[in-house]
Amino acid sequence: MNEYKLIFSVIIKDQDDPAARKQAKGIIESLGEAVEGADVKLQQVHQDKPPRGVRMT
Repeated sequence: MNEYKLIFSVIIKDQDDPAARKQAKGIIESLGEAVEGADVKLQQVHQDKPPRGVRMT
């Protein structure tokens, strides 16, 4: 059997990291009801360097 990974992104715009995390938590809680065992990561996007991320699960 083959294994597949479904990846999607949601853009969150807010003043700072704590505010973005609060929004992400609400989305994760909503998705958690539909998708069990999901691996979630919040990343801060920069124009001149790679994304910086934190696991949210």
